[in-house]
Amino acid sequence: MAGGSTVEQRNGVVPLAVLRVGEDPLDDHGAAAAARLFKALSDPVRVQLVALVRQSPQGEACFCDLADEFAMPQSSLSHHLKILVAAGILSRERRGTWSWYRVEHHPLAVMEKLLRPGGPLREEARRD
Repeated sequence: MAGGSTVEQRNGVVPLAVLRVGEDPLDDHGAAAAARLFKALSDPVRVQLVALVRQSPQGEACFCDLADEFAMPQSSLSHHLKILVAAGILSRERRGTWSWYRVEHHPLAVMEKLLRPGGPLREEARRD
């Protein structure tokens, strides 16, 4: 990448939500990256997908197994997974004809950092 950037690519996709350690999550870049993370999880199906992948015994789930859990066309399920992969929340590995998905823990850690008590999105103490 130009300028010596070290943004990691996975499966040819540059994660949209990349906050580096020490980066201010409320500057323009950090806030936009955080918003993309929250937007990727703003759909109940995507929240369920992350939970299913995260709770799978091997820490990864095959598309074929995920498809069995949802009453929707495979193209719709693929769309939801694509959004999660593009946001960097899931990674995808192709094995034969199937895709396998894993949860990437860094984006979830960023969200936790933003939301935890004392974090940058905390409610300020009221001053009377």
